[in-house]
Amino acid sequence: MRYVLRAAAAGKLEDGWLYLPNHENPGLDTACLMIVSDADEDMQLIASERGFSVEGLDTPTIEGTVHAALQFQDSPSDELLLESFVYYWRFDAWLPMPGAPEPPPLEEAKLEWDREFFDSLAAERPEELCRTEGCQRGAIHHSVLCRVHHFEMIRKEPCPFLE
Repeated sequence: MRYVLRAAAAGKLEDGWLYLPNHENPGLDTACLMIVSDADEDMQLIASERGFSVEGLDTPTIEGTVHAALQFQDSPSDELLLESFVYYWRFDAWLPMPGAPEPPPLEEAKLEWDREFFDSLAAERPEELCRTEGCQRGAIHHSVLCRVHHFEMIRKEPCPFLE
């Protein structure tokens, strides 16, 4: 693993896919298999036959994890290169900072984003009612709908906030 990360940092990693022996987080000394791209070959089959059944990342993405690490250190340590690789491999996201915690589960993150959007909507105007039939809430500024119905119109799903 260390060799692959250093090659990527030097811009000398051949185009292909990295395969790992299992789903555990790799270490710097974890054996891995880099298969150079060849459209005529089944890379997954080749890797599995050699004991590396878990798909890692492709060369451009590995190089991207190096660029992410470069945001924190001019010459990233092997440990930071590995941390950046593992973070992307596990979470499909760039390392936000060294030592970053795991991102929240998708449902939790979505609820947080929805809350931020809902809270960003203007206050309801009681003098102008929401135009949704039967709704007695006030419409928000620059809309004919209340916050709940405006949320539902934009997000195309029920509003989880009924305040």
